[in-house]
Amino acid sequence: MDYEHVPAPATGRYKADELVLYGVKLNANDDYGRFDIGEGHSTELRVQLFKDGGGLKAGDYSIVLAYGYAFDGHCYRLDSHRIFIVTGPKAEAAVGCGFDSIAGASYQMWRIRASTELIEIATSFGDAQTLILDANLPGKRSPTSYAITQSMAHRDRRLNRD
Repeated sequence: MDYEHVPAPATGRYKADELVLYGVKLNANDDYGRFDIGEGHSTELRVQLFKDGGGLKAGDYSIVLAYGYAFDGHCYRLDSHRIFIVTGPKAEAAVGCGFDSIAGASYQMWRIRASTELIEIATSFGDAQTLILDANLPGKRSPTSYAITQSMAHRDRRLNRD
């Protein structure tokens, strides 16, 4: 049997829009998640959620480094790892999609609904040339950043013949 393609079993009541997110909890040991800012630096970025002026505890939310997900009986791998903040369900030991059969790995899973709101954290590391100048060359920019202009043809500065 190919265990890599067996999704996590449902627990309790079946939910048609359930999505199982597989990954690692980055704030498992602390109330915050840590991100190195690059090679040779001893500086790190810390991400923590706050509510009403106080920091939330690690058990209240998860900063997830996600590798894959299961939906509607199928397993999917993300093209590259992605970071999400999950505030609803608690992490469970990973079952299914091959994440439970990897020796020595501490993968976890989060059962969420397709309508669950998440925050995605996108990280990039590089120099200003790469992150700002090269990323904004024509052809590499987001389509919404291009100006949309319209020209109208007219005769003698009039739009009609009268």
